[in-house]
Amino acid sequence: MHSLQKQFQDFVQAEELLKEDDHVLLAVSGGLDSMVMADLFCDADWRFEVAHCNFNLRDKESDEDEEFVKSWAKKNEVLIHVKHFDLGEGSIQLNARNARYRWFEQLSREKGFTKIATAHHLDDSLETVLINLSRGTGVRGLGGIPSKADKIIRPLLFTSREHLESYSKKHGLLWREDSSNSKKDYDRNLLRLEVIPKIKELNPSLIDTFRSTAERALLSHQVVHARAEEVKKKYLVVDGSVSELKLHWLKSKADLLLLSEILAEFGFSYFTTKQIFEAKGKPGKQFFASEYVLSIDRDSLFVKPFQSMGDEELSITGVGDFDLSGSSFGVSIMDRKNLDFQENPMIAYLDTDHLTFPIEVRKWKEGDRFVPLGMTGSKKVSDYLIDRKVPLALKSETLVLIVGDQIAWLVGYQISEKFKIGDKTKKVLKIEIRFAKNRETSSD
Repeated sequence: MHSLQKQFQDFVQAEELLKEDDHVLLAVSGGLDSMVMADLFCDADWRFEVAHCNFNLRDKESDEDEEFVKSWAKKNEVLIHVKHFDLGEGSIQLNARNARYRWFEQLSREKGFTKIATAHHLDDSLETVLINLSRGTGVRGLGGIPSKADKIIRPLLFTSREHLESYSKKHGLLWREDSSNSKKDYDRNLLRLEVIPKIKELNPSLIDTFRSTAERALLSHQVVHARAEEVKKKYLVVDGSVSELKLHWLKSKADLLLLSEILAEFGFSYFTTKQIFEAKGKPGKQFFASEYVLSIDRDSLFVKPFQSMGDEELSITGVGDFDLSGSSFGVSIMDRKNLDFQENPMIAYLDTDHLTFPIEVRKWKEGDRFVPLGMTGSKKVSDYLIDRKVPLALKSETLVLIVGDQIAWLVGYQISEKFKIGDKTKKVLKIEIRFAKNRETSSD
């Protein structure tokens, strides 16, 4: 038995990638990596079939790749599945990746495959880490490509392309070279052809060094993930679509890593999580991910799906609670001398002498103006939001509170100078917007 074959079987066993009764679908392009993987599976005892994707990107070459894989499958008496794709517009690489994995999943459902094997190896993983580093990454990103993810397994991640070539030459394996691999207009090709060779001049044992580093990074991430799960179990409360993360455990900056791990599940980046960490204890501040909005309470973070409220409007007719798109406005009137002022952008305190009911709440519109507190002249709402660098998703959903025909409060940001509490104020109208119906984002 060749050493690579033993290493392959040892790796599969150690990583628990396959069981005896698994039925495996091999993704075979015809290139070196996938042909070695297919050969190794032929020498093993696992049931498998082959899937080949023809993206029709290289004209005659693509068809020749297909015929090559078909010929190999016929020679080795292996069932093969072939599909032609039209990738349409957009990123070719991303569209190809998404299309092939969708097809693999479809085949798995139809044919009963329990695992899908791809031929990624250590060089691929190193390239992934370098790409992650160039874009910004956490501990997970330093670990490279995982050996398994749901049905997907990567049984060649124990070895390098150099060793695959050595194995192929010794066993007389044939493979197809993809001409696009020599083009430097793809990030991976640039890394493979120029960057990594330069790094290897500094460290000829780069792949072995990387393998050790990636292993430690993955283990480190497992520790962080396990600790984050403990925190979630103890401090995360899910009530319908709203998740409340209590912050009693968040003590030091080192805990930022755990917070980032938890909030990443909602799509919040490390950069945004750091801003959230620094804003803890500041009730009312909000942060946005692509699909979620996070609001800060004194002792908790509240996360809920971000949904546009459309053109819905609200009429506040007096004291009480008034609902608008899952949020609510709590309205009360108190004596000036009894006012317990809270510095919270989600609460407005207005002089009742300047107010009449009903009070309207709606989205701001182009042309809306108000007089921000402390100013004498009016300012466009659009300019105010731009000056505050309000994210587009939040900007489009920003509300205004209208008294008569004037804006009394740009909700969550600033009240109008015209409606402020003064020395002669006797009664104060307090309006508080709550994060979600029946769930307050700050307390009296």
